[in-house]
Amino acid sequence: MPRLDEGIRDYLVELSKMSLKETIKKDLFDAQKEADRDLVAILKLLWCEIGYLTVDKKDDDGGALAMLKKEARKRKDAIEIYKKAGDEQRAESEEYELKVIKGYLPEEMGEEEIRGVVEEVAKETGLSGGQLIGMAMKKLGGRADGKLVAKIVNSLSS
Repeated sequence: MPRLDEGIRDYLVELSKMSLKETIKKDLFDAQKEADRDLVAILKLLWCEIGYLTVDKKDDDGGALAMLKKEARKRKDAIEIYKKAGDEQRAESEEYELKVIKGYLPEEMGEEEIRGVVEEVAKETGLSGGQLIGMAMKKLGGRADGKLVAKIVNSLSS
């Protein structure tokens, strides 16, 4: 299995029409065959988190994507903490895990694209503040970071 290069995961998921859950399971199996301990560790964690979603009756790619975004945020926060503490080894480990997780997430939109969508939603609906953030996030379909959307909405308000 090739390392999770940018874009390859999206292509493979689209090509095979496998669910995110099936894709992670297959990648876990392949990583175990190759004895890639680091990749096996993060994929096992993701597989377990997906198992929890199944128990909670959120057994779809939407729930899995939300879980992956949550795990990515955890890694980003941990990277910051480890870098501030001067623990480069742990920061690198978290960066690797973040790279693996991002391989399963849809590509996020750029700030200008997001700004265009937010402005369009604002014109169409006349909303502002939190309501505008909610509508914009719904229209963006998970392809944008909520903090960035909020920042853009706040900049439009001022």
